[in-house]
Amino acid sequence: MSAPVNRSNEQDGYAGDDDDNVGNGGNRDHDDRDMDSYDDAEFVISSDDACVAATTITCQRCRRPFEAICIYCRIGTCFGEPLEDFTIANINRMDTTLADSLSAWPHFHPLGSPEEPGEFANHCPSCGAPHEDHVLHDEPEDPFFDIAHAAPGRLRLTPLPGQIQLSGDEHYQVE
Repeated sequence: MSAPVNRSNEQDGYAGDDDDNVGNGGNRDHDDRDMDSYDDAEFVISSDDACVAATTITCQRCRRPFEAICIYCRIGTCFGEPLEDFTIANINRMDTTLADSLSAWPHFHPLGSPEEPGEFANHCPSCGAPHEDHVLHDEPEDPFFDIAHAAPGRLRLTPLPGQIQLSGDEHYQVE
């Protein structure tokens, strides 16, 4: 297993553990689970078939176009449950394999300061404005809302090598 990269001061980092996700069909709510079985887990999401999904968006601040990314898993697990065709938002921890792979996208980095980093987010290379995941994943018009059914050419998928492990919130299309 790769060593964890925790650029957040959060202690647990479990997907779906904040109140903002309760009742959202695209975000699993894990609050009703027995979390004791995951207390020692470094990561709650794992995939052997993951990609970096990339698309061009317009910066909300300076209006310049730039490439935004997210992690898309064709198959994987979250809290040990198998899932298909899901993205991960609000990433707060990742293994070194994933961190090394994401170094090719330097504008995807934690919010906050080096002393107190937060969740990872895309940042505009022109003005530095962060574009948090809720503007990229949550609504049907958002570019990473339903990657499995995206129009051809809308996204570029770059396969990630080997197994990745991370913590954040999984998003999937409910059909």
